[in-house]
Amino acid sequence: MKTFSVRFVPSGQRVEVPLEQLRSRAIDFLQQWGAEFFLGRNFYAVIRDGDRFGNLLRACEKNEASFFKNVLDQVAVLRHDGQTEVAVSGIALPERFVLALLEVVLPGDGFVTVRSVRQYEELTNTVVPQAEREDLQTVIDTYPVRLSRHVLRQARLSRHVAYQFMPFVQELDETGLKNTWIGQFHQGLLEQMYQNRPIFVLHMSCPVYCRFCFRKHKDCRNQAAPTVKDVQKALDYIAASPRIKEIVLTGGEPLMNKTTLTCAVAGLAAIPHIQTIRIASRCISYYPSLFFARKEFWLNYLIHRNRDLQKTGKKIEIATHFIHPDEISHHSLEIIARLVRGGVSVYTQTPFLKDCNDSGEELTRLYAQLRAVGSELHYVYIPCSPIQGNNIYWTPLSVGHAASAHLRGHLPDRAMPIFCTATRIGKIDWNTSGWAVEQSRDDPEMLWLRTPYTEQYFREFAPRFALETSRVDPGGTLDTLFMAGIGDDSLYLGRLSEPAPPVSDFDPDALSRVQEIIRRDSRILQSIVPTGLAWVQRTHLAQAEVDVAAHDQLPAIVDYIRNNTDITDVVLAAEGRILDYLPAVRDFAVALQDIAHVTALRVRSLMFAYEPEAFTDEVIAELTVLNALDPAAPTRLELETQFVHSSEFRLVHGEIIRRLINCGVTVYNNIVLLAGINDSPEEMKRICYNCRQIGIELQNLYVAGLPVQDKWNADQPIDAATVIDIATHLRRHESGREVPLYVVKTVLGDADFNLNARIVQTEDKRVFMRLGPYAKKLFQRMYPDFSWPGGAREEHGRPVVPVMGMTVRTNPAFFLGHGNA
Repeated sequence: MKTFSVRFVPSGQRVEVPLEQLRSRAIDFLQQWGAEFFLGRNFYAVIRDGDRFGNLLRACEKNEASFFKNVLDQVAVLRHDGQTEVAVSGIALPERFVLALLEVVLPGDGFVTVRSVRQYEELTNTVVPQAEREDLQTVIDTYPVRLSRHVLRQARLSRHVAYQFMPFVQELDETGLKNTWIGQFHQGLLEQMYQNRPIFVLHMSCPVYCRFCFRKHKDCRNQAAPTVKDVQKALDYIAASPRIKEIVLTGGEPLMNKTTLTCAVAGLAAIPHIQTIRIASRCISYYPSLFFARKEFWLNYLIHRNRDLQKTGKKIEIATHFIHPDEISHHSLEIIARLVRGGVSVYTQTPFLKDCNDSGEELTRLYAQLRAVGSELHYVYIPCSPIQGNNIYWTPLSVGHAASAHLRGHLPDRAMPIFCTATRIGKIDWNTSGWAVEQSRDDPEMLWLRTPYTEQYFREFAPRFALETSRVDPGGTLDTLFMAGIGDDSLYLGRLSEPAPPVSDFDPDALSRVQEIIRRDSRILQSIVPTGLAWVQRTHLAQAEVDVAAHDQLPAIVDYIRNNTDITDVVLAAEGRILDYLPAVRDFAVALQDIAHVTALRVRSLMFAYEPEAFTDEVIAELTVLNALDPAAPTRLELETQFVHSSEFRLVHGEIIRRLINCGVTVYNNIVLLAGINDSPEEMKRICYNCRQIGIELQNLYVAGLPVQDKWNADQPIDAATVIDIATHLRRHESGREVPLYVVKTVLGDADFNLNARIVQTEDKRVFMRLGPYAKKLFQRMYPDFSWPGGAREEHGRPVVPVMGMTVRTNPAFFLGHGNA
């Protein structure tokens, strides 16, 4: 048997690699994962279908032995601070393919605790300069270093992966805080910051230690793991606290302690008022072998336990972290897809790191791929936690705001996360439930952030709550100090000077009238650029909407979508009931599944809210069979609906949604803000709570701009401060997973209210907004002859457009004072 001898440079490590193992790995990997979605358009053009490895060899003009010899010669010198790319005969090999080969060259699934500089060099194939060795050893002694074999392989191919996990001498810089998240109430392993959801810290260690973690200090890492007795004490507290609806099981890595996690889940399952168990695990990214170990114990446990919990109206969700697209591996995509197909929701949260994912382009690629295989996109935390030893990761807040605009311009709406900041007293959603008020006069490194919380809110579950680094705003909410740079003084919004005007009383007859308007037509008959096809509306760079009644135009429609490779999401809609067009839906789905860049098919059924009985067993079967959650080449199916009032929810909705979710089909809700219908904070809270309870994902709360709003709110426009009130109320009282995005629909596409869609002018029944996500060149990318539509103008390189049904009757200085900055 032929064997290659590989000597790594500079570490000097030697390994022997059998040719047959490399050959088998390459063939198997390319047959299973050799898709354009996963490996990229250029490489797929080389391997195509059929004998993919054979096609690669022919393109490289190599036989097996010479091909692998060439690859291994380059693998021998890979390191994160040097060469990270491999190419043969001018053909660049995708990192994900090279990673699969590295699993043969450097096998193993465990993790390693690094205790010395020399050990670190051997593991990473690097050389630490002599001048840095002493300091780096101090870092290793101060902030524990642990790396999984998976991360060690990935880091040789990506500096962005290494940047997150490898120690660096700048960690000795003591600028920053020792603790940034403390919670308001502690009892054993339980920490509580919010009234309705505490966390259980079930394990203090992780298989990999992120260098930016707010628990990075050794005194956190070395705490003893909780016991079953500790878990039981926490469960007793939860059982006696009926206000608590959700629990986050976290750490450290909670899945590393099977005994305490399974004990906690079993105990929580028996508590009637617990609805959701959220398990926070980054192992999907940096230690995926944990999910496949012991006959796939964790995959099977999570799916089967969730099915059991569903019988009593409960569920499990998995919260994971991804930061850069280089972290995505075939293992991570398989885990997400299998969990989602099995009925377990997965959502992604992302710390925002300087020089890693802060341009917006990295997050665009990351979220497009994660969403395609079923993950929800939840939070981007801006900036990175201001903990000691972390300052190389810090960005000014303005960089995070710019990234939000980039994502909104380049991602479909379902891939948009919430941009938030985790303050000492809780999270804020930027420029809706919280914002930058002013710089601290006492410490220029600190600024005051307005939060949605009040003293009374915390004292109801933490009687000893003290203001400390907070102050009471004139409006009664708390401002808190936060360590960050602003980057752009126009982001200081100041304070609200007056309350929002009172909303109209709810009128059941008015609800019936607006429901009739909604029922008439689910289509958005507005395209941001011409498509040349009456039945296709381009609603975003990455999104198109198709009228399924145009079944006879299917070839032309599919050709348009195929030729516009930016489109990832296709929404199918109809003037009447979409279920009357199921054969057309099926034909469109089959045709679109052959287009690699289309990764999501969304069926809009506003009638689902009103006629759930139409979703019979046969209809559900027809829809679920169209859900192609293949992690190598996905086209996920989603159902879009629109509940606008809490009275619309019925028990049958929950049963239908459960069946769809258990086949991997996501149901999401876009709420429409309507005067006198749902514009009170309490009614909006009921809608969001009901969605969460029955398994509907909260997507957009459209505050203005949809056709129904242009009609309904024309004579009673929504005051901009009402949106702030709603956002404040939801963030204060609801789970973070019950908080929507606050979105404005415009003639140029969606934008985020008061974040990247800023009011610059107001009239009695409309406002004018400057749209940060959009520049003319973005539309010219879709349509070269594009010009601004009527009513739009350009200011400072960005369009200003009218938005009907909204006004600024109160707080003009707050909304308009910075609009022209």
